[in-house]
Amino acid sequence: MSDVQNEERIFAADEMQIRKVEDDWDEPTLLSQEGIFFLKDVVKALDLSPVKLKKEAKECEDSWEEMGIRKTWTHWIVRMKVFSKWYEKRRPNRIQRVNPEWDGNELLQQRGKFFLTEVCEKIPFSSHQIRYQAKKNKNAKIEYGIWKEPEYSAFVVQMEVFSKWVRKLWAGDFS
Repeated sequence: MSDVQNEERIFAADEMQIRKVEDDWDEPTLLSQEGIFFLKDVVKALDLSPVKLKKEAKECEDSWEEMGIRKTWTHWIVRMKVFSKWYEKRRPNRIQRVNPEWDGNELLQQRGKFFLTEVCEKIPFSSHQIRYQAKKNKNAKIEYGIWKEPEYSAFVVQMEVFSKWVRKLWAGDFS
């Protein structure tokens, strides 16, 4: 038996090198990678808040095992194998971005959550008008699909509900 086989394994196979996030990777491609990445590159590619991730990592007992994130000297790093599993559990709450190529009709056909300000850039209602209506109705989240999301401190739209309400509004039903 060689001396190498008797030595303690310090690094897991996916922890052996720091990799670069490629510009052409989409979210599924990035999350399926193995290796270590700099947090700054991962948050940029996934459009996440580094401040919120770091805060949550600091609150974890073992952020490397739970989240796949830790600080090594001055750099925050991500172990994608662990991070992708953690991220997928939180993904349903994630806000989608409005595709700049969509028009209002295409946008209203989408599913998921979007920021109200981005949505209103594509439809003939201002975010001020919509927020006002949402604030007037205690059931706005259920009836209109609009609410203020504390995590983002911004109004969010659940498109499946919101699009039905917009259709009613555009048809002249303002009740």
